[in-house]
Amino acid sequence: MELSAIIEHFIMEYGLISIFIIVMLEYANAPLPSEIVLPFAGVLALKFSMNLASVIFVSILGGILGSVINYYLGYKLGNPLIDFLKRKYPKTKKSIKSSYKWITKYDKVSVMISRLVPLARTFISIVAGVTRMNIIAFMLYSTIGIGIWNTILISMGYIVGNNMVLIGDILSKYSIFIGVLIVLILGYLIKVKIKEYKNKY
Repeated sequence: MELSAIIEHFIMEYGLISIFIIVMLEYANAPLPSEIVLPFAGVLALKFSMNLASVIFVSILGGILGSVINYYLGYKLGNPLIDFLKRKYPKTKKSIKSSYKWITKYDKVSVMISRLVPLARTFISIVAGVTRMNIIAFMLYSTIGIGIWNTILISMGYIVGNNMVLIGDILSKYSIFIGVLIVLILGYLIKVKIKEYKNKY
């Protein structure tokens, strides 16, 4: 059975609870790509006449819980978990390295920005745990990033309907927009840091 059919059956049977569980698993690094899962949740919300705001809200709660699970895995298991992921899943090396680099340079804000970047979106939680980031700050910035990402993708599926080809085309253009947005945000943060340094010295 295809992933889309499994998700549809699950949502049809259990409604919002199923969306919460599916999104939680995705954010906890289960092999469920959000670029497919979230727009499809929007498609099914339209198909089954579910309230869009409720679907988005529940998905954000699921994303937060999945992220906290990853955070505590990183917090408790530390670097051995990172080493295991690199050995078991070599493709994650680049994302994990980027996550460390972003956290080192931009601290808590990196958690929010990473939520808008495929792969880094979920691995940032583990790295945040390993580096012992403040849990309150982690949850705050995660909520903002998760809220933006989930709202865009679920709304896209709800508005466009069951046209995954069109959704994929929109996402490819969206990734360019996000890239530009990240550059602008990082540029602003660098400018602030330089200003703070000049004022200090």
